[in-house]
Amino acid sequence: MLSRKIVSLLFVVFLLFSVRLVGGSQDVITVAPAAEGGEAMVVAAHPLAARVGVEILKNGGNAVDAAVATAFALGVVEPEASGLGGGGFMLIYVAETGKTVGINYRTTAPAAATPDMFALNGPGLSGYWDGPMSIMEQTALRKIGGGGVAVPLMLSGMDAALQKYGTMTLSDVLAPAIKLAEDGFPVSDPLYHNILNNYMLIVEDPELSKVLLHDDLPYEPGEIMRMPDLARSFRTIASMGVDAFYHGALADAIVDGVQEYGGILTKEDLAQAHATTCEPIVGSYRGHKIVTMPPPSSAVTFIQILNILEKFDLESLGQETAATIHRMAEAYKLAFAYRDAYVGDPDFADVPLKDLLSKELAADLCSRIDPNRAHPNPAPGSLEGNDTTHISVIDQDGNMVALTQSLNSFMGAKFIVPGTGILMNDTMADFNPEIGTVNSIAPGKAPVSSMSPAFLFRDGAPFLILGSPGAQRILTTIVELIVNMVDFHMTLQEAMDAPRFFCHDDTLYIEARIPAKVQTVLEERGHPISKRGAYDLYFGGAHVIQVANGEEGPSYFGVADPRRGGQAAGY
Repeated sequence: MLSRKIVSLLFVVFLLFSVRLVGGSQDVITVAPAAEGGEAMVVAAHPLAARVGVEILKNGGNAVDAAVATAFALGVVEPEASGLGGGGFMLIYVAETGKTVGINYRTTAPAAATPDMFALNGPGLSGYWDGPMSIMEQTALRKIGGGGVAVPLMLSGMDAALQKYGTMTLSDVLAPAIKLAEDGFPVSDPLYHNILNNYMLIVEDPELSKVLLHDDLPYEPGEIMRMPDLARSFRTIASMGVDAFYHGALADAIVDGVQEYGGILTKEDLAQAHATTCEPIVGSYRGHKIVTMPPPSSAVTFIQILNILEKFDLESLGQETAATIHRMAEAYKLAFAYRDAYVGDPDFADVPLKDLLSKELAADLCSRIDPNRAHPNPAPGSLEGNDTTHISVIDQDGNMVALTQSLNSFMGAKFIVPGTGILMNDTMADFNPEIGTVNSIAPGKAPVSSMSPAFLFRDGAPFLILGSPGAQRILTTIVELIVNMVDFHMTLQEAMDAPRFFCHDDTLYIEARIPAKVQTVLEERGHPISKRGAYDLYFGGAHVIQVANGEEGPSYFGVADPRRGGQAAGY
């Protein structure tokens, strides 16, 4: 039974992150918030992880090898955002063939899941909760403890990518993560703040305390944290393969741990878990080709937004003007309404992708936008975790990877499987708790996700590798980056730094840097405004690589979002 003290805790309000830069090294690898390179580039949420990816490339690995090694390393140095206990999506471009493939390793509902398991004042989970639930208690049931745990597929996704498109072994790409976990790493400012924000939950849990606290207090930034249990789990996987996680002793420990925390995950769920390959979806924007993930990713939504915006002359309307922001906000609301109504796991729902991607539908939606007045849209809220991570990679041969993965919330379900170092996801919270919707709970079903790794091609050649954390703001962040570069001709750095905004329901969320006079006009047009920080984590943390094709060959420019504190590494 969950402690009512834990349930009563309010969810975290995250601070604007900052990460100290890694200084110059003796090799030729550049690690900084923005970096240029003529050979290869990795952009990730931590300098040590970005460096791991580039060192894999320098040692002969390709983009897939580097992305997988970086993902494992992030599970150590950024454990709060992703790892073995979660899942995600990977997009792979093979330069030799010019083809792109997707790998879906989104977490799925356990076989014992039921459509009403999170219904307000419903049955809850047997033996897990007694009596009627308040809304806050229902939220805790979905976000804290074993009830929120979906079947983890991160390892299966990494293995599938390596087996089909990599050149190195699982043992090879796990080695840097094992070293980081065993030898230790300096705690970053983001990790410190996440531990601090969740301190009351962590200090009450012996396993979380053992891993994330030092003498019952958070590690200070720069102090060395070690993860010997996670290192042992990695070593077991490196020597025995993925079966150790999905069938062996690790599987037993994971199931026992999740059930101890009140969850319904079973050994059969893990034994049947597997990532799948999929055909990407394709769109266009002002002559640029967009390639991204199909459902259960909702990347189709950002393409639909761009289809609507293509009908407007945004360049003439101006960047950071009320006219442009109003039209974009209205396009967001319309596209999100279609997402909520139609986008789900395609194995369980008939998702009308052709219609959602059509320019004809976009033209009709565009005609519904009043240029002078906001349309009311009391859309439902979302518990989708915004605490995700994204990796962008390009190698010496032009192969590309865009990878977005998550535990859903920071610290996932707020527990570590005893003895393994593995933080578990709370992805079940991404389902709609109501019965009969496209995103309702069903056994084996993946909840709809905003994670949307993407490639943008210009004149048939790779131009951008992009993606972001940030829940629904992932979709609008990608839109705003593309609009800033295509319509307003910004550099990648300028596009990344530009003020962001988001609208799903009636409220228009904006970064405070948007001029006051613009805010006034938007309010006059009917947009209730919620002002966030100047560079606010709420709006994601994009990691993007731009490809420039010159006479002497391609060059790469990697930029990490200042809102998240990521790093680019290249040579």
